[in-house]
Amino acid sequence: MSNAYRISCPQPKLSGSIILEPSKSISNRVLIIQSLCKKEFKINRLSKSDDTDALVKMLSTPSDVLYSGHAGSSYRFMVARACLGNKEVKLDASEQLRRRPIGPLVKALQTLGADITYLNKEGFPPLQITPTPHLAKDIHEIDLQAGVSSQFVSALLLIAPVLPNGLKINLINDPVSIPYIRMTLEVMKYFGVDYEWVDNTITVPHGEYKAREFTVEGDWSAASYYYSIAALSDEADIRVEGLSEHSLQGDAALSEFYQHFNVFTTYTENGIQLSKKENITRPKEVRFDFSKNPDIAQTVMVTLSGLGVKGVMTGLETLKIKETNRITAMQKELAKVKTFLEEKEEDGKPLYILHGRAKWKDKAKFDTYEDHRMAMAFAPFACLRPIIIREPEVVTKSYPGYWNDIKKVGLNVEKNFKGK
Repeated sequence: MSNAYRISCPQPKLSGSIILEPSKSISNRVLIIQSLCKKEFKINRLSKSDDTDALVKMLSTPSDVLYSGHAGSSYRFMVARACLGNKEVKLDASEQLRRRPIGPLVKALQTLGADITYLNKEGFPPLQITPTPHLAKDIHEIDLQAGVSSQFVSALLLIAPVLPNGLKINLINDPVSIPYIRMTLEVMKYFGVDYEWVDNTITVPHGEYKAREFTVEGDWSAASYYYSIAALSDEADIRVEGLSEHSLQGDAALSEFYQHFNVFTTYTENGIQLSKKENITRPKEVRFDFSKNPDIAQTVMVTLSGLGVKGVMTGLETLKIKETNRITAMQKELAKVKTFLEEKEEDGKPLYILHGRAKWKDKAKFDTYEDHRMAMAFAPFACLRPIIIREPEVVTKSYPGYWNDIKKVGLNVEKNFKGK
């Protein structure tokens, strides 16, 4: 037996209002900058997610053992930050995160003179880090493999201005999740740091972060679940507060994605209004490139499955090294409702084709694989028929209030349901 929630939708029209939780991605970047700033400044609406909480604790603990749990961005940002610390630390993580690569970032930092030792398997956490008083004193240009994770790039950028000569990063291979790199640079710019990005080279001169009060905007990745709920409902009128039309987040592209499914976005003073009328027409097939926004891929797959729209998808390479192998996990879970995700090849790169329309007799039971986005992405299926989500607490990694918030727009959440 395992803990599970039963999710259902008792009404054809969904409506309600939520205040979306702050972006953990932005929160984590601002926390690193705050730790490097000579003067204190206030952060409003800091994320309450497990990931951000882990980073707060690592930055503030007097212990020489730092633990990030499942928090990938927190771990990677802390690797770079610890090189500029005042004590030797062991930087550890959960078993899940120990399976995710860290090698390209460590290699780049070692090139700059960092003293980092692998404590277990080379290329993976945990790490022993001894601060380097004159990090990057004699070298300020590095090559970085940027095709694995944008977080490696962001970790280096965040410490770049406090290095003696700044930093020039040559991105080797096409960088993934470019909007997250731009987010990092724009947050840095808010705090007074300039940069130049020409072709595949980013240059950050030596400088100083200037203390400024900061308010964290809502998380567009989290907004994806309300777009999916709207798309799978008969009608919807949902207000999501805390989002900005001129967002730093690449996942704001949701507003364009979901027009395919008759979900329309109106920007308001405090956020967005999502509207969906009864389905008139929808495409038989859509094509998406998720290279700039892989975090919404699972949500879109569930939407396509629920509507019976064929999806042709690219840019999903990084999904195999997230909290779980998200490609394999999606294949297994979508197959439970007669939807199939196939991997093919186009021009030497992976191409994924999703086909079939979700259907099930009773309650579909979905596993979450210790992955917050698996739980949240599959919940909108409840707009079609009741479902069961196993191990639902994983959402605290990024969105602790998720289950309470979806109730505010009309879904039922029966907690402590004992699903086999």
